[in-house]
Amino acid sequence: MSTIVITSYGTLGDYLPYIALGKVLKTRGHQVKMVVNESIYPYVLKARLEPLAIGRPNLGPQEVQRHAKLWNHLPLLRTESPDKEKFISAEFVHDMRLSVDCLLEACNGADMVISCILQDAVAALVADIYDISYVRSSVTPFPLCFPRPETEEEIDAGSWENNKDFGRFILAASPYFCQLLPEYSQVYQTGFWFYEDPDWSSWEPSKELREFVEQEPKPLVLSYSSIPAVNPQEIVEVHVRAAAKLGRRIVIQQGWAGFNESYLPSDINRDKVMFLDGLISHDWLLSRAAAFITHGGVGSIARSLRNGCPVLVEPLGHDQFYNALQALKLGVGSVMDSQKLTVDGIANVLQKKILTRDYQKRAVEVGEKINAEQGLIVASDLIESWL
Repeated sequence: MSTIVITSYGTLGDYLPYIALGKVLKTRGHQVKMVVNESIYPYVLKARLEPLAIGRPNLGPQEVQRHAKLWNHLPLLRTESPDKEKFISAEFVHDMRLSVDCLLEACNGADMVISCILQDAVAALVADIYDISYVRSSVTPFPLCFPRPETEEEIDAGSWENNKDFGRFILAASPYFCQLLPEYSQVYQTGFWFYEDPDWSSWEPSKELREFVEQEPKPLVLSYSSIPAVNPQEIVEVHVRAAAKLGRRIVIQQGWAGFNESYLPSDINRDKVMFLDGLISHDWLLSRAAAFITHGGVGSIARSLRNGCPVLVEPLGHDQFYNALQALKLGVGSVMDSQKLTVDGIANVLQKKILTRDYQKRAVEVGEKINAEQGLIVASDLIESWL
């Protein structure tokens, strides 16, 4: 069969869908190489795929926590500080040179390279050098939510949209979550690529966790996944107080934000709060939750909706604002300013919107449609047709 190289860049949520894709392609007999950050190696190896270094600085929990401000765009977007231009350049204009040698080595003898948008320029160059198939992809719809450029200057700035292989573009997002503009009709929208950890199939909740979660009323769940937080203690405190005001228990996943029990205020009943770290089946947890409070990564929202759980989105940056807008449009969630969170504000939006029957019903309806899709199968069929 064929040798396929898959490359992405970012934090955990930017890699897991591609690992899921690689697993499916491997079951079809293909050799799959994953060009990733070293912090992602354990996930690649667990999927029994071959990891190769991406050649860029590592992005794991410790690295992102040391530079948490880089993931919090709102303060910079609201000011005209001298650091704003520097920040945007550092965050969005990636130096691709570090990736060239790594991808050249990985693709030597390969039949295809599949790339996320942030690796687009390097992957296209390597595909041309070796004359192999090239598939661009995105696990978030955000890059395709704006009209395509029209002026010569805009075209030069948006070269990924004008590549000769634009027709080989896969979007790993559901049309039930977002509808693309007509000008992107060549993009193949497959549905979400859900990552399933190999250990989830045998995972069982502890007695303590089961008893905590499987009570009425259902608990709230708070997780920022693999996004760091500048003020994790403040985030924990405001949410546990809001949960207490509503008479709800709350489950808090530590994640890359580092949420932990040491951040609990002394006057909060610890029996009403549970912190989780390590392996847990997110489907098990979210299918038993009343609401999911998240930073707004598309993968986090998609999995919540897949389990019929409405969302409260507190976006910090990147595509999270767009994802939050989609949740609003669908009526499956609400949005709060992540820099202006208050106990009363969180409690009110949960009680008056997200925890109501209407939001619960719409989340279930959208979730049933997403569940019926087979995004990984559709994507794999397309990829094999292009080999």
